Amino acid sequence: MEIIIQKDQANQRCDRFLRKFCKAYPQVKLSDIYSWIRKWTIRVNGKRVKEEYRVLEGDEIQIPEECLWKKDKQAILTQKEKKFQKLNPEIVNSWIIYEDENWIVFNKPAWIVIHPSNKHRNDLCMNDYLERYCEKQGINWGSTFKPSFWYRLDKDTSWVLIAAKNYEALQYINKIIRDRAISKEYITIVAWKFPKHLIINKAIEKTYNSKFDRAQMQLNETDWMDSKTECRLEKTLKHQQLWDISLLRVKLYSWRMHQIRIHLSSEWYPVLWDLIYWKPALNRIIYKSLHIQRQLLHCWKYQFKNIDGKTISFQAEIPQEFKLFI
Repeated sequence: MEIIIQKDQANQRCDRFLRKFCKAYPQVKLSDIYSWIRKWTIRVNGKRVKEEYRVLEGDEIQIPEECLWKKDKQAILTQKEKKFQKLNPEIVNSWIIYEDENWIVFNKPAWIVIHPSNKHRNDLCMNDYLERYCEKQGINWGSTFKPSFWYRLDKDTSWVLIAAKNYEALQYINKIIRDRAISKEYITIVAWKFPKHLIINKAIEKTYNSKFDRAQMQLNETDWMDSKTECRLEKTLKHQQLWDISLLRVKLYSWRMHQIRIHLSSEWYPVLWDLIYWKPALNRIIYKSLHIQRQLLHCWKYQFKNIDGKTISFQAEIPQEFKLFI
């Protein structure tokens, strides 16, 4: 079998390309791919290459036919169709707030995960919605690339969610994230009366919480990752059971897991309904009074320079749970 590398497949490691390509062949194991490379079974332009070789547009990869065999299309189709039967394409259209040749931007509602996982194997995720939308719109992609989201987030957080429609766009947005050349703002509601302006610059590290069976963050000034959060007070409200609560606009200068939640909790202004970084008594009051069962954190604005150099900005509508307070 001969594979010609297309533009949206170029500039990635040879082993990474093969791993994506061989997803269509479930009988092929990861160890098989690396064995083929080490034993020179696979060649690029007729030459031996190493795993780290970056494929170029126009490269020809030769894979012997005997290495691959027919995939079980029916089993894969059945698994997908079972999930897609629950998918309403009209809902997907209502979530889209922007689209051009490079990006599809969603206002993701709470309680939907981004990628499939062991805990959500049979649940619809944003990847499923994106795939079905692209199929309906006739958006084509190569054998190793399809429109994809470039970051994860908590399932109960709502926010602006951006998918790259081509490999060039995906590489570009990964680069501006590394260069911190992208602006991301949140809104959140916290307990107590917040100051007008507060910058939190505390180092944090990633740990594991056995109670919740998940990763979490904690402050650590010795083995640290620099983390900076800027908060501005929008308004303070009186609540019958919660006393003072505050609506904030939050800007991140470093993108760490749970950064906003751990920083605000460390200053004794916990995000409402934060199950990990604050006491459950506060959450019980929220549920009894307003029946809200998710953390009140919403990423509402993204801004960055597009591939053509022009600044683009996306802003999502404020969720209903926030309006109940505001």
